[in-house]
Amino acid sequence: MSILVTLPEDLISEILLRLPVKSLQRFKCVSKSWYAHIIDSRFMLKHFVSSNNHELLLISHVKPAKRQLLSLISSETFDIKNKHFQLSFPSSNEENRSFAHILGPCNGIFCVFDAKDGAISLWNPANRQLKNLPRSYVKPPLDAYTFDLCVGFGFDDERNEYKVLAFKHMCLPSSSTIAHAELYTLSTNKWKEIDVGEEFQPTGNLPCSSSSPSIDGIFSWFEIDNHVQKVIFSFNMKNEVFTKTQLPYYNGIPSKRVHGCLASLKNNLAFIHDYPLAGVSKSFDVWVLGEYGVRESWMKQLTIGPVVGVAAPLGLWKNGELLLEHAERNLVSYNPITQDMKDLQARGFINVLQVLPYKESLVCLQEAEEINHNREVIPFSVSECEDENSLQIPSSSNSLNSENNSSAV
Repeated sequence: MSILVTLPEDLISEILLRLPVKSLQRFKCVSKSWYAHIIDSRFMLKHFVSSNNHELLLISHVKPAKRQLLSLISSETFDIKNKHFQLSFPSSNEENRSFAHILGPCNGIFCVFDAKDGAISLWNPANRQLKNLPRSYVKPPLDAYTFDLCVGFGFDDERNEYKVLAFKHMCLPSSSTIAHAELYTLSTNKWKEIDVGEEFQPTGNLPCSSSSPSIDGIFSWFEIDNHVQKVIFSFNMKNEVFTKTQLPYYNGIPSKRVHGCLASLKNNLAFIHDYPLAGVSKSFDVWVLGEYGVRESWMKQLTIGPVVGVAAPLGLWKNGELLLEHAERNLVSYNPITQDMKDLQARGFINVLQVLPYKESLVCLQEAEEINHNREVIPFSVSECEDENSLQIPSSSNSLNSENNSSAV
């Protein structure tokens, strides 16, 4: 080891860049200089960008016993790894147990939230870190009869900041709907209010899901505008400004009935439209947005199908394959060139399957501030298991509050 320590610093850096996260976590103990180098934010980002060999897919699917399971699968062969994680938000009533909504990743970090309770956490599976965000201070009006939460997650590369958007819908007895937005910044561990404006007061909420991508710091999701129109809301994490974009023109089809998902295609926002809504086969139009806020900038890239036996699109993969939810509740990939369909052996409830890209990251969540132990913060639980058939749902007292309690990839 002493030979490596005496090597030029640039050469040591190049060697470290080629190592996986697990090895780098151990090598922090080699010397103070290595420790400082590995935890440097610039090295972390450079390592993440250069480590293409560790790219994986993270699959989230729900088992019949109300269990939410994450599985790692190879991005090249789509073979499922033998590593599984189970997520759950603790609840005194098992029947009311909430499923975790998972967003991201941004540089290997996931945002996990409970739309019912409002609990939000950031999670890095690679270095076993979980950070439970403090509660936002905005409470719904006393006369509000529903309270919906849409969460956005993104990275501001100009300020090297991870940010979380909480977009809340409050419905009043007068049947009016008001929206309120807050923005969390990881480095300060604080929330601040964001002006929503009259133009971005939706009349209906479509919950965020894996079909809510963050591209170059811009997070996008579906909303209902003017009671009849499905639109895309986008929030720029850099300038902290909202944008509203209408869906592509479809003759004779009201936008509220246009079905599909949002995805990333070559670092651009894409809309995958699937049709018809009913039937044994579906076709897919893939559109790419040229400029946020400009409906005329949508460009249709290709039409795929009809494909028999699929229920809904889940996203696009780097080789141009479509990831689809099959009518039999399993995950499949479809190659539009060869028209081959492959069963990826992941199953769950209809409309609950999620597909998220994943790559290991060194990003540290706990250096900004230790995990908040405030009793009002209800953390979610992560348990690691090798055998998905013997999963045990963790209790609230077993939630992750330190690096030693969390799960690693």
